[in-house]
Amino acid sequence: LYGDKIYHLDYDMLTMDQEVETRKLIYYCGLNWQDACLSPQDNKRSVNTASEQQVTKKVYKGSSEVWKKFEPYLDDTFNKLHV
Repeated sequence: LYGDKIYHLDYDMLTMDQEVETRKLIYYCGLNWQDACLSPQDNKRSVNTASEQQVTKKVYKGSSEVWKKFEPYLDDTFNKLHV
């Protein structure tokens, strides 16, 4: 339905090669590169979303599997989604 309007970011790849993956995202969005893109945790702007604590952390390994602790409570919710 949305074709190439949605960018698929592989977080595990981002943690392995942050600069390459971040540059791909910035290019896709049509934005200009700034070295500050590699240090989002240093941005001093306020964040008013539920993800505030995540946004202010460095990119780190291991978080992509954290959701699995909730898997028993999800039933087949994700199985119904078409990706």
